[in-house]
Amino acid sequence: MLTKLELKELASFMLQDTLYVSLYLDVDPKNNLKKDEWYKYFKKASRDVLSRMTDDDRLRVQPDIDLIDKYLKKQSETLQRGLAIFSNHTMDFWKVYHTALPFTNQLVIEHDPYIKPAAAMLDLYQRYLVLLVRGSRARVLIADLGQIEELSIVISPRPEPDKDRDGNWGDFGKIRAEKQKEQAQKQLYKEIRTFIEKMQRVEGIKRIIIGGTESHRRTFAETLPDALKNRVVGEFAVEYNASPKEILKVCTPIMKDAEYRFERKALDELFNQGGGGDGSVIGLSDVLDQLQQGNIRKLYVMQNMVVSGMVCNNCGALTPERERKCPYCDGDMRKVNHMLDLAIQKAIDQDARIDMLEEAPRLVKAGGIGALLRY
Repeated sequence: MLTKLELKELASFMLQDTLYVSLYLDVDPKNNLKKDEWYKYFKKASRDVLSRMTDDDRLRVQPDIDLIDKYLKKQSETLQRGLAIFSNHTMDFWKVYHTALPFTNQLVIEHDPYIKPAAAMLDLYQRYLVLLVRGSRARVLIADLGQIEELSIVISPRPEPDKDRDGNWGDFGKIRAEKQKEQAQKQLYKEIRTFIEKMQRVEGIKRIIIGGTESHRRTFAETLPDALKNRVVGEFAVEYNASPKEILKVCTPIMKDAEYRFERKALDELFNQGGGGDGSVIGLSDVLDQLQQGNIRKLYVMQNMVVSGMVCNNCGALTPERERKCPYCDGDMRKVNHMLDLAIQKAIDQDARIDMLEEAPRLVKAGGIGALLRY
């Protein structure tokens, strides 16, 4: 499973004299009208990439291409919708991730794992805590990357009516039952709040969607403290006993709309903080300079842009294209084709947040990258 922890591991590899093969595939049958169309892409892309390499480099990566080829032939019946493979046989490195959402087909051979599409998927499809409430019970689910998993059913039982005490269920008995119902509901909501706080603390889930009837949603939402109310990004109506698949279908448009709103907010946050003033920087040169200082708090990157740059063979510093030696150690520089990917890796390694953007003309015009600073 592709997680932020796995992404951090992929980002931790230092640039060195070795080559990684990174393959992303859309294996969704709906998008592959011809049989094994994704496999044909891999075969053609690998031939094209290898044809542009030197003889020495071709010999270095051919075993990885063969390993991937062998794996794909065996896995054709067990694939989901997306597939990512990273291979470097000289480092005994092999990682495979199956995802419920498709990638755009892409094959990249570089001196480190190419993680930009994986980072984009994790950022654009955040994990959501989905709560389905009804009376004194609730279902708790997590929606994540096109999948949904039911975690728990929380029930706050009500005691049976005491007929010896309440007689034949007169007015006092009904009043007592109503109070018990309210107490059970309050206890339920307290347990759910505790569960939410735990999921935020342990799993890092920050987005909440509430389902159920309008009255149940409203009653539950009113009990939330402001800190949790601010995490609620949407509500939906569905039968309490709906299947997880049915719940995901209703939640997906809500999640997409929420991510779009967060993306717009992120852009405003970047450009409104001086547009490159004291709190932020915009453009490749300034961002890379701040990365070198470890001063990036949050990195904004265009998902579909490709920008070239330079990396120092000695200290690993990243710079825009230049003809001079490294400005930090006077070491020799070499050109790299996927500079934004390297910037993402370095930012993740420094525990900075990553925000991948799909539609941001202002950021495209500024070079496809910007950042908020730590200090």
